Amino acid sequence: MEEVNDPFNLTSRRREDVTKEQIKNDYPQGDARLLRNFYTRQNKLIDQFLGLDDEERAQAEEEARVAGKIKFAVNASFVVNFCLFIIQLYAAISTGSLALFATAADAFGRTRIETIGVILFCALMTTVAVQLLIESARTLGTGKTESEELHLIPIIFVCVAIFSKASLMLYCMTYRKYPSVHVFFIDHRNDIAVNSFGLIMSVVGDKFIWYLDPIGAICIALLILFSWISNAFEQIWLLVGKAAPQEFIAKLIYMSITHDDQISMVETCRAYHAGQKYYVEVDIVMDEQTSLKISHDVAQSLQRKIEGLGDVERAFVHVDYECEHNIHEEHKPLYDRKV
Repeated sequence: MEEVNDPFNLTSRRREDVTKEQIKNDYPQGDARLLRNFYTRQNKLIDQFLGLDDEERAQAEEEARVAGKIKFAVNASFVVNFCLFIIQLYAAISTGSLALFATAADAFGRTRIETIGVILFCALMTTVAVQLLIESARTLGTGKTESEELHLIPIIFVCVAIFSKASLMLYCMTYRKYPSVHVFFIDHRNDIAVNSFGLIMSVVGDKFIWYLDPIGAICIALLILFSWISNAFEQIWLLVGKAAPQEFIAKLIYMSITHDDQISMVETCRAYHAGQKYYVEVDIVMDEQTSLKISHDVAQSLQRKIEGLGDVERAFVHVDYECEHNIHEEHKPLYDRKV
């Protein structure tokens, strides 16, 4: 069995039995649920710490092994989304159904659109959703009118769209742990619900209760509107530099302090979003007698090691020889101080 690098003996702090029964026996006066959550998180964090050396290699090997299947899932989903948009648009135009117009507007989803793209595309989808709301409200206000009868071909087209989405959803489900495929999995799952609802409202509205068609369009338009706006707000947080969670910061600190014996301490550690992934800044302290060559090599190897993490876009490692200085004096102040 391969020996695990554990300089701080974290393995001894790992609790194997985290069942509520055992925790109640060990801590009869404590809250079993809170203690169980604490030890579960602690075990997960320790496992992450002790597995850091293999993370980059394991991730690269795993992605290389399934690269072809991931590429197929992404490309097939994109092509199918585009084709289904054309098919659904034809079905909506040929029938005049507002509910089918709404399902066509949702066909593209959020596939492969990140950060700025999501925000810009949100403006477009919001405009489409608002226009659908206006047209649906106008139809409800006008009342029942003579419209073209719902034909079989458009219904078949929408059923083909639902079947295609269901097939791709099942395929993407197998590889949904990969971010690029997970986006499509969620997209296909949502589209199945939207298309099914739109088809039902369109058919029922045409054959039985006329106002269900515009009401269905309003429901789908509201779903599109709130979905894209909430997603845009999530992306805005990533653009303004949302900080990484404490567990990730702790992981970076452990990685830095155990990287080399010549690192005496980690002075500061920051991680923040600059898009989908993190930018990391780490200040380490080394002996002032350490040569420039050695300090450079240690910092550079640590920098490359941090950048090997899947969630990190770029890392910057700065070397100090003491920790007594004011860290805020290293950069210019963001605001002028008034005396």
